[in-house]
Amino acid sequence: IHTYPGGTSIGTFSGVWPRYSRFWTHGDVPALDNGETPDVGRHILKNFIAYLESLAVKDPHAFRGFRALSPMNEPAHLATLYNGNPPIRTDRETFLPPLPSDKAAEYLNELNAGLESKPHLTKVPDGNHLRVMLWLRDAIDAFRQSSLPSMGKELHVNVHESLFPSEVLPKQEIKSDYGLNQAPMQLFGAWWRASTTPKERAKWAVLDIHHYYAWGSQCSGAVEGPPTGRFSCSDEEHRELVIDNCGAWASVYRSTIEKECEVGLRL
Repeated sequence: IHTYPGGTSIGTFSGVWPRYSRFWTHGDVPALDNGETPDVGRHILKNFIAYLESLAVKDPHAFRGFRALSPMNEPAHLATLYNGNPPIRTDRETFLPPLPSDKAAEYLNELNAGLESKPHLTKVPDGNHLRVMLWLRDAIDAFRQSSLPSMGKELHVNVHESLFPSEVLPKQEIKSDYGLNQAPMQLFGAWWRASTTPKERAKWAVLDIHHYYAWGSQCSGAVEGPPTGRFSCSDEEHRELVIDNCGAWASVYRSTIEKECEVGLRL
């Protein structure tokens, strides 16, 4: 499901550009008012899961072609920038508001339970990102309670690094180069560990992280080459060298997530 009413991110891909995204301020808030108003996003997702289940009987051929469900594309993409503050100044509040303080505290306790005796594991910090994590936790649970896992279908939970502002990220011991930034992966890994079981991670729960090389100064190319880009698009030798270095991100991604969730998970 690429987006939801009101737009789940800024921009044209999952948003309602040029209008401001309103899903997290108007489509998700009802989930926290004791059910007094409809929870649009969760309602749509649950209905779609029910539709997919129905295909097993109504259209077996189509059901065989269905492998996995992704509940949302790049949830709250660019929330770290479009928050009403520098570096991008706007006249609007953030499109991703924080959870109510009591709900945030309750959810943090759930996410970080039992970590006092495990200092090698990452704790999820407080912040506006908890709203997205809570929504996706509920999406995982809706899929878990359906018949789809038992019929061999998967859930591909997509997330994006731009959800987190820099101040909540774990500090890096070494300089990040070629996009090899482990900090967002640590937080996603910590959340994934608390939201799924080892058996689910090995069978049907797949963590899917979109990583844009072209956004980083170390991995982007340009027609005219440096300093606009790291390489000129026509310079095949230099281009391949940069791409090979940047491709190492995949191994950093897996190793970081495995440190949080142990081996055997699917990415």
